[in-house]
Amino acid sequence: MTEESLLLVRELKGRVHLVFGEFERLERRNEELQQEIMTLKEKLEVLEKEKGDLGTRYENLKLARSFETGYGDNRSARQRINKLLREIDKCVALLNE
Repeated sequence: MTEESLLLVRELKGRVHLVFGEFERLERRNEELQQEIMTLKEKLEVLEKEKGDLGTRYENLKLARSFETGYGDNRSARQRINKLLREIDKCVALLNE
């Protein structure tokens, strides 16, 4: 091999080494980002559950307040009570099976 060929091979070797180094760095970063995604998904699930719980509590509080004051939308209170009764009936039916 000529000296020029050897220089080209060394330069190519150096560039390949740099490419592999960058590849490994990007792989590590990808793993970090995947872990962050998993953490954020878990947080999102917790927050969505909390949102659902708070929504239910809010509806229950609205219902209780409408009974307390005697004012408010009696129709929606009756609808809420009927919905709760249907849910209870479903639960009882499942228990009886």
